[in-house]
Amino acid sequence: MKDSGSDQHQAPPERSEQAPCPGPAVPGRVSLKHKLLYGMGYLSVALTTDMTLTWLLKRYRPDPADPNWNVLVTAGAFAAALVVGRIMDAVADPLVGFWSDRVQTRWGRRKPFIFIGAPLLAVMFVLIWIPPTATESLLNGIYLAVTASVFFFCFTLVVCPYLAMLPEITPDPAERVRLTTCQGGFNILGAVGGMLIAGYLIDHYGYLRMALYFAPVVLLCSWAPLLVPTPAEGATPSDLALSRAVLTTLRNPLFVPYVASQVLFWMALRIIMGALPKLVEVRAQVAETEQGIVMAAGLLVAALFVPFIPGFASRLGKKRILSGAMLYFGAVMIPLAFLGSLPVPLGPFGQAILVMALAGPAIAALFTLPNAMVADIVDRDEEETGQRREAIYFGVQGLIVKAGLGLGIGIAAMELGYFGETAAQQGGFTACALTAMALSWLAALALTKYRGN
Repeated sequence: MKDSGSDQHQAPPERSEQAPCPGPAVPGRVSLKHKLLYGMGYLSVALTTDMTLTWLLKRYRPDPADPNWNVLVTAGAFAAALVVGRIMDAVADPLVGFWSDRVQTRWGRRKPFIFIGAPLLAVMFVLIWIPPTATESLLNGIYLAVTASVFFFCFTLVVCPYLAMLPEITPDPAERVRLTTCQGGFNILGAVGGMLIAGYLIDHYGYLRMALYFAPVVLLCSWAPLLVPTPAEGATPSDLALSRAVLTTLRNPLFVPYVASQVLFWMALRIIMGALPKLVEVRAQVAETEQGIVMAAGLLVAALFVPFIPGFASRLGKKRILSGAMLYFGAVMIPLAFLGSLPVPLGPFGQAILVMALAGPAIAALFTLPNAMVADIVDRDEEETGQRREAIYFGVQGLIVKAGLGLGIGIAAMELGYFGETAAQQGGFTACALTAMALSWLAALALTKYRGN
């Protein structure tokens, strides 16, 4: 009992020492500098995933009539390679999350993974664009499957711990939305750069030079979050076994409907991102640079809406905004199916820009709110288990969603290959747009079962 009195006597000085701390002390705000550094990590996410899944289909399966590029793999081989890569990535997600929740080092639970994984990710980002043969071959398909698998594993090694930092930076739900809004801004910046700048570089210098220019940016942006304080990082590491950790995550009543909506929505978006460059090339007859402008239109409009997301979320709730975005995105896919023949005074190129610009508000919600919702779900988990297990939630989400991403790009390749992707046969473009519409609406339906805010 005598220790109790001593603790009470010493408590005020501890609080006074913490008060002037410039870092994001619990439950204080996060400084703008640290918001920017943390958000910068998502620039790396965008440059790797968005660029890869946008341009990879054109790299390995360009328009057969394009004199600059050869078809390198069959549609089936491309789809199989991406599915294999995403399955490897999906398996890595819960493993990396599990390890990150359990490890204990002087640098914390998350940052060692990011520090080691970032240079590996930058190297694989270059290798995935340089297949061994210049013509269609089985070797190219095997090479793509291997490099995609290693690339996505390195991606997980960086991104899963990076996302798990979010709940550790601050427990304030409003601040978390501001942090994810910053992520969304950098996500859009990276995606726009990956489309406009990458399109220009590919058109003028080829895929290898494009990758070599972007690899240092990937490395430095991946390392930027290492400078952000994480006050909750000293939490006791999880002691759950892998199987129990995954099962406990899946039993969280908030997590299943949330992650189901995410996988459906991301599948829809990836189908469109995979098909859109070829759709614009065939119907608008423009080169890679102009194709990048079309894809960037939706992201630029999304950038205008991103700053308003925190205010909307505080008034309407994250769930309501995100479900509305899913319904709206599905509706926008209908005119995309009829691109080139819409009743507007614009040519096919202008119509493509218009339709993607209309999709911008939905993209803004998708890029900002989900990570903040996972942080809320992690808080519910701590109430039930007494442990902080941030990374396993992002890991299990990655397992499910990334498998869906691979399936989405695979669906795009198969629908384009089966229904047509040339000027003479264009049914694949319509099929991709309508499939994305249906998946978006199913995502909104799944989110109705989510009982969080």
